[in-house]
Amino acid sequence: MEGAFPGLKELHKKLLQAAPLHKDVQTSAALLMPRSPSEACAGSAIHETAGYVTSLCLDSVAHTLVPRDVTLLQLSLIQILIIKAENLCTEPHIRQQYSHVVKVLQQNGVDTAIMRLLNTSDKVLSHISSKCLSCLVLYQLKFQNEVNTHWLQLCLNTLREDPSSPTLMPCLMSMIAVYKEILVDEQIRKTGCLLQIMETMEDVFVGFCTTCIPRLPVAECPSPAPGAVSSSHISCLLDLLEVLVALRIELKLNVSLCKQVLSVILPQALNLMSAPVPYFIKKQVILVLKRCLLYKAGEDFLPSHNLFNQQDAALDAELTVLATTILNAVGQGWLLQVPSSDRSSSFGGANQGSEHGPDLVILGAASLSVLKALEIQFHNEAYSSPGPGYIEISETSLYMGHLLNFLERHLGWKERVHFCEWVSLVFIEQDDDMLEVAKSLLQMYLHNPRLHSTASDDEDIWKLPSHCCGMNPHCIFLFLLKNVLFDASVLLDFLISSETCFLEYFVRYLKLLKEDWSQFCLICTFLDRSSPLQSPSVANVSVCPRQMSNAPCSRESIIGPHVDTSSVSGPRNDKPSSHYHLSDGISSSSLGALQRLVEYDSSEDSESEMSGSEPCLVISRQAGADSSDIDMHMKNLGLTAMCSLSHTTSANMQDAGTTYQAAGIWQKAVQCLGDLQAAIDRLHRKKLFPYNPSALLKLLTHVCALSK
Repeated sequence: MEGAFPGLKELHKKLLQAAPLHKDVQTSAALLMPRSPSEACAGSAIHETAGYVTSLCLDSVAHTLVPRDVTLLQLSLIQILIIKAENLCTEPHIRQQYSHVVKVLQQNGVDTAIMRLLNTSDKVLSHISSKCLSCLVLYQLKFQNEVNTHWLQLCLNTLREDPSSPTLMPCLMSMIAVYKEILVDEQIRKTGCLLQIMETMEDVFVGFCTTCIPRLPVAECPSPAPGAVSSSHISCLLDLLEVLVALRIELKLNVSLCKQVLSVILPQALNLMSAPVPYFIKKQVILVLKRCLLYKAGEDFLPSHNLFNQQDAALDAELTVLATTILNAVGQGWLLQVPSSDRSSSFGGANQGSEHGPDLVILGAASLSVLKALEIQFHNEAYSSPGPGYIEISETSLYMGHLLNFLERHLGWKERVHFCEWVSLVFIEQDDDMLEVAKSLLQMYLHNPRLHSTASDDEDIWKLPSHCCGMNPHCIFLFLLKNVLFDASVLLDFLISSETCFLEYFVRYLKLLKEDWSQFCLICTFLDRSSPLQSPSVANVSVCPRQMSNAPCSRESIIGPHVDTSSVSGPRNDKPSSHYHLSDGISSSSLGALQRLVEYDSSEDSESEMSGSEPCLVISRQAGADSSDIDMHMKNLGLTAMCSLSHTTSANMQDAGTTYQAAGIWQKAVQCLGDLQAAIDRLHRKKLFPYNPSALLKLLTHVCALSK
């Protein structure tokens, strides 16, 4: 076996340099052909127990190789060969030679030889074999416009076998790699082979998922019993499910397999919350649900998302099924089964110095999933007529009560906290999710007339349904401003971002604020009197649940007694983020930088300022932001019409503006909006704003006029 090493060493150098191969094509292909599984695994035990150290440094003279090492080297070189053959930077005649070697390898059955290596207990060999096989499959799809039938049959046979099969993990990983590449490679998508793969796998894959997920308990012992499902298999399966949902959303792939994932398999995955699976599995389930409901499946590996991805009716219907299942589960106490361990540093590893406190990531993802499920129900066309999965609008308070009860179990405040402050406390480290939550709560508030009750004074304001449900839009906006220390430069940064979530939320809220100014002023005064509005931070959260005995409005009256989760087996079958940890000093310096920023007369002045001694960068136009798309989005939000700056406000609103000018929170909020208006106006006049903000400025001007 070691006789092949000099040839492999020379081949490795040529491939790295993208140089012509000295050996003929047949000889090079024979040199790269992997050995049989018995030869490949031979010596691996000796390699581990005898203390041999394999040197894969090809420039080293002294080396000790076993057949397994040579096979691993062959698999790695095959991957390099395919990458160089695909690379347009490689010279055409060299690409042709490399492609010829790949073709000879295919004719010699390299794919079947690699597949035999998957059925081994050697995890390294199995993993590298899976990656190499995926490269071959993708090469065949891209350049030969055909599906590798051996690979497809391997996947089908593996999914039909027992879940404890050693080939299951490499098979799932290979499927993930192939689907991910199809998702980002337009040339492969044009071949039309994706539909052939998914239609062939549909029945077998759905059957595998429906039998694999409920097969619990999960085996964690070194030698699991036959039929047991390992946690790594479930984690890999969840990754694959997210990729399939990403295919459905990004490519608008209207195939039955993707529909089954959204409407059958993911709802079934909710049962994992009550299963004896590791914590990271439950956390992964919640995160996958959140990304799917946000239309952001695959955001971790996709190069970019379409900002204005038009959703089709079929996709909305599939997500409605998932949303209905989540809400049914919440009604049965599913949230009480969602765990939250202490936040851990070291990328999830054990560390005695880890910060204490709840895992805000899983709490935030679970909260956002419930809110998006409610929002989807509001926008469902069949929502207005009773039927399967029908939920009355009045039940919003019920689900919000369950959500607040869930958060109360994991969060504890040292002092009594306003119900609406849960958004700031849970999402203090996740700006993007916090904006999504604020937008969802605002939309539900606007769609629910029962939440629009008003109070005559601050004594009754606690009792408003919107406060008891933790979704009053004015409170949430004020807590958002408090999170950024009423710093207009942060809001400006949100507005010029390529993400439009804050723009959507801000526009809708300003429209509401015009019509509800008196309540906004009243809430500012109430918050000033009831609490100094200490900045929410992780330090304010303790691990013990807070006592609610002094709260003016008990959530027990909303959701009733605690649900007994012992009888809950699962749901019914019916239906870039920036973290602002700001101190006063940072805030003041940001405001100063904002003042300098809006004084620029041209983009050249801006560049010269940034090249100076000031280290504070207030505005950075994110790559990929399309001003025409954002202008179109503002048009969709109804911002093209002229906003009347009529000052014929009611007498009580005028009195409110006069009475509450001395209020601290009111003053800070109005000052922040005024600074933001001035900054946007100045940048727009200097043509430094990334899109046309004229309509947004009209809304801000109207609100600022009300404050005067």
